[in-house]
Amino acid sequence: MKIINEYLRREFIIIIVIGIIALSIPQKVFASGDSTSYPNIVYILADDLGYGDIAWLNKESKIPTPNIDKLGEEGMAFTDAHSGSAVCTPTRYGILTGRYSWRSRLQAGVTWGYSKPLIDDERITVASFLKEHGYSTACVGKWHLGWDWGLKDNINPEELETVKYEDIDFSKSISNGPTSVGFDYFFGIPASLDMVPYVYVENDKVVEVPSAIIEGRKNYEFYRGGYSAPSFKHEDVLPTLTEKVKDYINQHKSSKNSNPFFIYFPLSAPHTPILPTDKFKGKTGLGPYADFVYQCDWTVGEIVKTLEKNGLTDNTLIIVTSDNGCSPMANFEHLENLGHNPSYIFRGHKADIFEGGHRIPFIANWPNRIPENSVCDNTICLTDLLATVAEIVNDQLPNNAGEDSFSILSDMKRNKETTEREAIVHHSVDGLFSIRQGKWKLELCPGSGGWSPPRDQKAIDQGLPMIQLYDLSNDIGEETNLQAQYPEVVHQLTNLLEDYVAKGRSTPGKAQKNDTEIDIWKSLKRRINKNDLISVDHLGKNAKVKILNETKIKYSQSGKSVLVDGIRASSNYDDGYWAGIEGEDLEVLIDLKKKQQINSVSIGFLEDQESWIFMPVSVEVFVSDDGEVFNTIGKNKLNKPSSIKEKKIHDIITDFKQLKTRYIKVKINSIKECPQWHDGNGGKAWLFIDEIMVD
Repeated sequence: MKIINEYLRREFIIIIVIGIIALSIPQKVFASGDSTSYPNIVYILADDLGYGDIAWLNKESKIPTPNIDKLGEEGMAFTDAHSGSAVCTPTRYGILTGRYSWRSRLQAGVTWGYSKPLIDDERITVASFLKEHGYSTACVGKWHLGWDWGLKDNINPEELETVKYEDIDFSKSISNGPTSVGFDYFFGIPASLDMVPYVYVENDKVVEVPSAIIEGRKNYEFYRGGYSAPSFKHEDVLPTLTEKVKDYINQHKSSKNSNPFFIYFPLSAPHTPILPTDKFKGKTGLGPYADFVYQCDWTVGEIVKTLEKNGLTDNTLIIVTSDNGCSPMANFEHLENLGHNPSYIFRGHKADIFEGGHRIPFIANWPNRIPENSVCDNTICLTDLLATVAEIVNDQLPNNAGEDSFSILSDMKRNKETTEREAIVHHSVDGLFSIRQGKWKLELCPGSGGWSPPRDQKAIDQGLPMIQLYDLSNDIGEETNLQAQYPEVVHQLTNLLEDYVAKGRSTPGKAQKNDTEIDIWKSLKRRINKNDLISVDHLGKNAKVKILNETKIKYSQSGKSVLVDGIRASSNYDDGYWAGIEGEDLEVLIDLKKKQQINSVSIGFLEDQESWIFMPVSVEVFVSDDGEVFNTIGKNKLNKPSSIKEKKIHDIITDFKQLKTRYIKVKINSIKECPQWHDGNGGKAWLFIDEIMVD
């Protein structure tokens, strides 16, 4: 008996030692090493789909979404999911790289159809990582992350500040696009469906050269005019992309490819142009946007059916989500009058720092792994995909990858109730920051940071605090600013955000470098110090002003009177002292109240092509004694806008000698649309007009 016990003791010790050794070896060594055991992954990213548009998440939704609802019923709904940004491009960057886009060169806004690539070709992406682990990888849909177009032989790319249509040889291959960052196959469009050029690209080649010029459209159907492939039809894009994904799945199965696949399917919808096909028009009774959402749900259903037909559903992880909140182009007022709110209970919409800008639907379905009809309330971000797939394949990311990516695999499997995430960072279209930790959300701006009221300069002019703090556990609508009551929370969250910026990461690990200097206090620089404003005196100061052509003035804190308020505007177009005119001319009458001797009329203009603000085509000045009969005293024709983008304030001066008059009429003619070489080709160009000084 003693000998037997001694033998058992030795065996036990050996087992323990082997166990210790096993634990010290990286887990992937113990993985099967056979990639066929890994799940297929289909990641469907809607474009501008609101949280409240999904019936499974919003019981008050009036839009039918049966296919997405079924995925939620048989899988998991995440109620606190967020896009990495409140607009398209930066979110897409974060999905593929696991890194907040504000660490890149893109500090605000989005890329365009001719933009250079945003993803560095040496950076690990979800696609390149999975490809190394035996996956076949495909991207079908809207890219919107820039790439390098093939240029004409006589063009030196180093001399180009921006690429325009005339520089491109469309017969050449693109480079530094999807196939350069890990995708085996790509079929899709360069950017948003309202951005030129309108072409399909397959792998690295344009399917059909964009040789036609088409007119733009407005309202629901908005897209910019410009170059298009002759056979390209906007309303056909979503069905075409859907068929391409189905074809890819069918071919993968029929080829008996034993590798698992990763399909990244960024939809072109329900972003503008809102063009549901005839099959879906009028089906919801709520208008074009709701019909288009219904069509997006159909697309999801088509993909699921194709997986089922090929016997692939049991080992496929399907994720359906959105790149940001719903766009105001959906017409919130119309929908809310019919009882539907695309932002659900959240404040704001696409572009905003408020929850409606970045809290998005997120449904995950993986049979036998994700519990049916389950809900996860943990805070997650779309940057989490990279760390999640790393855990799925039992591997670890290097220090210089996925700096803001946390695995949500355990959340999906319900293995734990809390995530490793300490806090989450939000970012608005204007490049303004917010950080959320638990119930507390700190916003480093006085307004929405985006498009909904109050825009930040308006908030500043109203004297609102320069920061906002909300307790989301009691105030999900972000109505009561608590920044004055809880200065210690403000201090703590500010320090945490500054730490995330300084370390180049929000995940544990070795500090990394951001691609550029990060300024988390942009909104403070927008605040205008009243003592520093330039005041000017002239004969027209505070004169009576009348708009003659019913043009609408924006970006002005005092309407048309801003043109003669005696204050010169700054180069910050949001400062409240510009008269912003979108896509129209301006004809204005100034009444000096009595006949006076004048020598010149000087008008200030802002040029900021990055913000679509251009100089006028011409400026005409007329005078009259009675306000009815006018004589021309000067016309300034300006040169066509240069493709060199710069930000300047210009004064256009009309001089004349000792003329007595009471009425001055000024006619300012706009270029109306952004020129062909501009990123916003075909979109409405802005005029920004400052003080009209009469001396």
